[in-house]
Amino acid sequence: MATLKVATVNGEWMNDWFTLDAQPAAFKPTFSRDGEQGVTAEAAGRLGGLISAVDADIVALVEAPSRAAELALFIHDYLTVGGTATYDFVLGDSGGSQKLALLFKPDRVAVTLTPSTEAAPFIEPWLADVDGDAVLDEYAFTRNPLCCTADVSGTRLEVVVAHLKSNFINQGRALWQDPARRPDFIRASLRNRRRIATEAMRIRGAMERRLDADPASAFIVLGDLNDGPGQDYFEELYLAHNVTDILVGSPYRPERLFGHAQADVAEDKRYSAVFDDFVTDEPHRHMLLDHILLSPALTNGGAGGASLTKVPGSGRIEHDAWEAQISGDGSARDRRATDHRPASVTLTHPS
Repeated sequence: MATLKVATVNGEWMNDWFTLDAQPAAFKPTFSRDGEQGVTAEAAGRLGGLISAVDADIVALVEAPSRAAELALFIHDYLTVGGTATYDFVLGDSGGSQKLALLFKPDRVAVTLTPSTEAAPFIEPWLADVDGDAVLDEYAFTRNPLCCTADVSGTRLEVVVAHLKSNFINQGRALWQDPARRPDFIRASLRNRRRIATEAMRIRGAMERRLDADPASAFIVLGDLNDGPGQDYFEELYLAHNVTDILVGSPYRPERLFGHAQADVAEDKRYSAVFDDFVTDEPHRHMLLDHILLSPALTNGGAGGASLTKVPGSGRIEHDAWEAQISGDGSARDRRATDHRPASVTLTHPS
């Protein structure tokens, strides 16, 4: 048996590093983010170093650049060994300046876009009430999931890369700290979480239909879900539910529950991002935003003749690889590879 490592990496606004889309694709010498200027080669080199250190065969890349030529340039300059690119890629067509991509080692796995007829249940608009006004309106993903099909030694692996709606609210701290404007912040926060929840529900519904057709489907959903385990302030006090739980499935159908790869990680290390939470006044709050979910066929230890299955205990948060790319305190964008630690898992498959 051989192994296949799968990871998810947040590129943290890679598009900042490149020329405008109306110009030929090229790296800019410097870039600006949040009012600070960074050296492009420093930031891009650190991200390339991180991806190389994780050394996954398949990498879900969120916040990828807007053009295929730009991602190809990043791979050429920072993910090439001995003149040969380590990765090929598929780039999604949704997400504006924060595209979704799937990198893969072509000598280990073959990856293609899933046909639109199969991907339609994931990406077509649907009816939802995201404003809490009891009115159903047509809604579509902020960024359509990137649906791909991987051939792993003759075994089909379906891969869905997701980057759900952000919780970010412009000038959020000032709104929250102003009693007169705090209700506006709360309403915006609830609307964002309803959007995240309906996007998660849409993905789960599409996976349920896929499992109805083939209960033995090898399915992996991964990326930045902008939500973590447990309930945050708004989920606990206003919505009374957690978002990522929706994706895992219902305990009333245990045979349909997805496995969470990062459940393998020790609780004190089970986080992928650290942010100051001004709502709860928690500095350096540790959050698991980056997830890898595995369909039952991938977590049943080969039962039912499954030829692709998770290596027990292999789910990881790649803290060591991330920390190796930090310079100083990493607060400046070009002093770190990204503000998210990658998550990974290893599968076994026939060699």
